[in-house]
Amino acid sequence: MADKNKTMTKEDLAEQLATEGRMLKIDAAKSVDIIFKTIAEGLIDSDFGSVKIAGFGSFELVQRPAREGVNPADPTMKITIPASNAVKFKPSKTLKDIVNGKK
Repeated sequence: MADKNKTMTKEDLAEQLATEGRMLKIDAAKSVDIIFKTIAEGLIDSDFGSVKIAGFGSFELVQRPAREGVNPADPTMKITIPASNAVKFKPSKTLKDIVNGKK
């Protein structure tokens, strides 16, 4: 199992893409940026609202309603947490199988 203290970064993804795709690292980095930007734009685009990538999973924009919370600085004080948007990710069966060592 991989070291849990190390995190794969966008730069690591670009480096992997450059190596496996046999391209310049700068072109791979631009490709990764374009993919992430396109996913984000797909989530906020009124025509879509979700992004599905076969074999990987789906991203969906969900609304979190306003709610009451506790002030961490003063636990006796209640605060109102405003409504916000959040991104929900649901992995595909293929990704789950890979993570669980079934493929």
